[in-house]
Amino acid sequence: MTEKIGLVGLGAIGQIYAGHLLRAKHQLYVFDKKPERMNQAVTNGAAATSSARELAEQSDVIILALPSPEAVEHAMRDTDGILAGARARTLILDVSTINPDTSVKMYHAAKERGVSYLDAPVSGGAKGGAGTDGARNATISFMVGGDKDAFERAQPIMAILGKRWFYLGEAGSGSTVKLISNLMAGLHNLVATEAFVLGAACGIAPETLLEVFDGTDAKSFWLTDYFAPRILRKDFEPGFSVDLQYKDHRLAGELGKKLNVPLLFNDLATQFYQMMRAQGLGSRDLVESVNFWGKLCNADIYHPREQKSE
Repeated sequence: MTEKIGLVGLGAIGQIYAGHLLRAKHQLYVFDKKPERMNQAVTNGAAATSSARELAEQSDVIILALPSPEAVEHAMRDTDGILAGARARTLILDVSTINPDTSVKMYHAAKERGVSYLDAPVSGGAKGGAGTDGARNATISFMVGGDKDAFERAQPIMAILGKRWFYLGEAGSGSTVKLISNLMAGLHNLVATEAFVLGAACGIAPETLLEVFDGTDAKSFWLTDYFAPRILRKDFEPGFSVDLQYKDHRLAGELGKKLNVPLLFNDLATQFYQMMRAQGLGSRDLVESVNFWGKLCNADIYHPREQKSE
């Protein structure tokens, strides 16, 4: 019999996952603290629940797609939370990007109830399909920590939502690797931002830089598969928001401090994305950085300065 699945968190990514699961003919229960977010999933065939506890009572497998460690802990441990309603042998697949310490705490809290918990954050996608496009095309990669038998049980669900899954070891391992991945992605974005704004100041169009960089050492997955498509179509709706990118740099910084590893460039990125948030850009895609920095530098990539001979 097909396992009954619960999905907690119906933001941009959660809505996409709900669609995949319903198309795969799974019986799906959904919960979000914003009831209006459940409407689309219900229209497509999901059953709404009034709390994470009620959802857990109905589900064999529960997917969490939440924005922060605090949100995950509340969803798991509140009196109306998942662990108050989950039966023994329930499997929790947490695709949220959170800190490893929270993942380990949730693993042990679940284990006390006979429940399996995997930290399984996601990233990437096929060529030309990173970010929400990767989720929409079901080409994302899972980074998974927890018990190996739970990982094996989760693979059919991961196969519906993504393309690759990596078992990385004990609880917290998936969250650790995801924070490192997002640290790098956030820095790649700022390197591209700085380069393209400098190009605009020199009178060079972004299309020219992209054409040249496709055959130089400047080329990267981030440049070709996320940054370039968005700046070319002038699409700055998330995607992946500045708020979330800031959160991930903050969590990476906390991990570095815990392990006594200086993260100099991560610190700069944290402050950069905080500057954007201070200007009301937190809900925009992180590639909005190219407009933010261009405005500060009086160098708009869409209107490069005229080149003047000396």
